[in-house]
Amino acid sequence: MEGNSSKTKSSIIGLIWMFFGNSFNVFSQLLILGILARLLTPEDFGVIGIILIFVNFSNIFTQMGIGTALVQLKTITEQHISQSYTLSIILGILIGVLFYFLAPYIGTFFNLTDLEGPIRFFSFLFPFKSFNGISTSILQRKLRFPAIVKTNTVSYLLGYGLTSITLAFLGYGLWSLIYGQLAILIVETVMLWYYQKPSFSIISNKSILKELMVFGSGYTLDTNFNFFAENSDNIIVGKVLGAASLGIYSRAFQFLALPASFFGKIYDKVLFPVLSNKQDDKAKLTSFYIFSISFCLIILFPISIILLFNAELIVRVLLGDQWLDVIEPFQVLIIGFAFRFGTRINKSFLKSLGLVYHGALYQFIFAVLMISSCLMGVYLFGLVGVALGVLFATVMNYLQVSFRIQKLLDFKYKYFLMLHANAFINFLPIVIVVTLTLFFGYGSIANSIIISIAVILPLLLIPVKNKKSIFYDAHNSLMFNQFVNNSPGIVK
Repeated sequence: MEGNSSKTKSSIIGLIWMFFGNSFNVFSQLLILGILARLLTPEDFGVIGIILIFVNFSNIFTQMGIGTALVQLKTITEQHISQSYTLSIILGILIGVLFYFLAPYIGTFFNLTDLEGPIRFFSFLFPFKSFNGISTSILQRKLRFPAIVKTNTVSYLLGYGLTSITLAFLGYGLWSLIYGQLAILIVETVMLWYYQKPSFSIISNKSILKELMVFGSGYTLDTNFNFFAENSDNIIVGKVLGAASLGIYSRAFQFLALPASFFGKIYDKVLFPVLSNKQDDKAKLTSFYIFSISFCLIILFPISIILLFNAELIVRVLLGDQWLDVIEPFQVLIIGFAFRFGTRINKSFLKSLGLVYHGALYQFIFAVLMISSCLMGVYLFGLVGVALGVLFATVMNYLQVSFRIQKLLDFKYKYFLMLHANAFINFLPIVIVVTLTLFFGYGSIANSIIISIAVILPLLLIPVKNKKSIFYDAHNSLMFNQFVNNSPGIVK
């Protein structure tokens, strides 16, 4: 019992560390994005977006899910760690070589003649990215979240914050973003080496290699489908509408991705190891799942409404008047904020239950939904159509995986749907106010701020005061009390 209490407390302290660390990261990313948006063009951001599509896809194969296996396996030895490092470096080199020779064909696909040099530059970075992924996974398994937070924060500030902004001021254009990526990687490598000393060994133990690869291959299959699900919109926009349109769309999506990533990283890195340790306790997993989904609905749904209502203010302040085309696709995308995070919760539960191959099937269905919806949307309504396609596919994917998890855990799908209906009813007054105000117009940005403070924020208190809201559900009260009881004194 004492060991479980200690793990719970460590996890909650880790959650608090990740919360404040990610809060600072989001703030710094928004600040840096705002500066770079005024120094660079949408086409610069679009080109780097195209490159990163293929970089991120190649990164999947530089680890083959080995890092996730190190977190998921119940017991690992020094040989697991040393062979993981060796294998990741080998995979990183192989993928880098392949990426180098594919560079001309990627540029041809997107009708861009200047992509070959930047893509080949990135090919030399893969071994280091693969190495860093293993170190991060080991720190995650050991619940050393302060080290992860410090590494992410410092590398981003020195990479994009210092390097990219300085070079953009000096007129380096696209290459300021590329060198920023290099600076991030250098700082990450140095800091992770300090926090987690690597070890290497000849890959001789076939049983360990098989153990890593069996889980890793299933995870890689899942991640491949997830990649196409998450990036098909960018590929379609880049191919059909061009780099400048992708630059605009990617900024709209980043405004969705930042808050989603903020909560998602906390959930994945802090709570996934805990879920893995409780994978045989169905009652606890059920309570935690209901609590997680309720959090989505209670916190993230109203946040999405506020962001949607203030979209013009956000774009003008953070990006400037030259980026106003970002507003409409962002407003559509942010509607799916809670469902996007809910999808991340579902993926964590599937992984924690060891159902990586089931997850791969759901990601395949999600990828098909995304590709078909975005293709239809881009030809009908342009960028807004792509955003509508993403929203539709995200909601459908969330519902299909939730239905599967309900069969594995101890609750009825009817109860799950009632949670959503309860949340919608409680927030219906806000939805009505926002819809009518946007339809008839609010006159000026100053008016939107006044309405947000004087009308929308007070309406957010309805679920807190309503004793029948999901805020007071029996599952949620129990989990909330456990969180408070295991938190450091400063939180209590």
